[in-house]
Amino acid sequence: MMGSMTKIVSYDKTVFPSGTRLILVPMESVESVATCVMVEAGSRHETPKINGVSHFLEHMVFKGTKKFPTTEDVNFIERMGGLQNAYTDVDITNFHNKVMASDWREALELNKEFALYPRLEEQYVEKERNVILEEMKRYNDDLPIKVSEEFQKLLYQGTPLGMRVIGEEASLRAATSKTLRVYHSSHYVPKRIVIVLAGKINNEAMKQCNTVAKEWFGTSAGLGLNKKQNRVTESVKDTQSNPALSVVTKKDAQQAHITLGIRTFSRGDEDRFSWSVFNLLFGVSFTSRLFKEVREKRGLCYAIRSGSDNWDDVGCWSIYAGVATEKVQEAVTAILGELTKAVDKGVTDEEVAVAKKRLLTMLSFKTEDPEFMAEFYGQQELRHLPILTISDYFKKIEAITKGDIDKLVKKYIVEKTLNLAVVWNKGHDDSLVQLLRI
Repeated sequence: MMGSMTKIVSYDKTVFPSGTRLILVPMESVESVATCVMVEAGSRHETPKINGVSHFLEHMVFKGTKKFPTTEDVNFIERMGGLQNAYTDVDITNFHNKVMASDWREALELNKEFALYPRLEEQYVEKERNVILEEMKRYNDDLPIKVSEEFQKLLYQGTPLGMRVIGEEASLRAATSKTLRVYHSSHYVPKRIVIVLAGKINNEAMKQCNTVAKEWFGTSAGLGLNKKQNRVTESVKDTQSNPALSVVTKKDAQQAHITLGIRTFSRGDEDRFSWSVFNLLFGVSFTSRLFKEVREKRGLCYAIRSGSDNWDDVGCWSIYAGVATEKVQEAVTAILGELTKAVDKGVTDEEVAVAKKRLLTMLSFKTEDPEFMAEFYGQQELRHLPILTISDYFKKIEAITKGDIDKLVKKYIVEKTLNLAVVWNKGHDDSLVQLLRI
């Protein structure tokens, strides 16, 4: 499978006896390597009582690990000139680094220590709790983030998808080192871990990566973790039958922030390819319909954009805009007018051609970055999707037609799943829900 380096493979996959998976992505014409250890653990794997623990745990690993016991020890990648970081989302925690190709082993070792051997000492829990509470205040004051969270809660209230990634103040204050250890032991299990290296990896380096990763992650006994996950992720179903509204009052808000969206499809659905082209032509950047109509023609906003969120079981598509408080009804009406026009008249061949070219060009730019390539392949593997290569993805996009998009628009843009979240300096306004018509 590895062949000679005159023929670069798209990726190489190994499944170790423990169940942990390794993805290697060799790239030409780069001098760096991105390393990741991805874990299938995020806010949707929590309960309300421990909401935020995935993110809290990700913070705490930087306080020290078994081999690198202090924050100063942990930060050695930065001293080598590399980039080191981590993030937590709804269903993933990713420990990732980017270094010169010669330093891949050190970068992967830090990823390994973070994921498998964090110290999680009680003496640091209180300090980091305060840091996260300050981060929460920042998000509460960042109204585009706030309205996005409210939209998510509106769609998925009462389910794991309706909880905030950062958690709630009460659950954060209740967390202890034991809370973190129990969660780590039950969720950081071998079959939920994917290791990825992308960048300057020749044949010899690929063999070395495989050997090192097998030594560190290859057997469950060596990991010191539970072999089985204790808790099964709760599946979420879409059952909405009428448009819905959520309003949050922030008395000091200088403008209104709105997120208007619909329910769509799960992340593995074939519709995602055509929808990504529609999303681009409808709500991304200067050539999009929303930019032309709502910003340029009507002058209602500075920022307006659309985007998708998709998970194993459900998905949604939403439009964000920041508008003057007194112009909310006008802006919502204008956006709904564009949605109605798309449903009634479809899109044009020219729009589809431009959007496809834009999407493929943007993707081509990104493929020059090892960090993007590590995410592209690693997230597919973590989410148990059949792995598409970059070439596969290009072919999917190139095959999309106007007819494909017109069918999807009628399928998903339906009145009953319209949802509107608003954060502004006013109270609840029932008249807004009366606007939600297609």
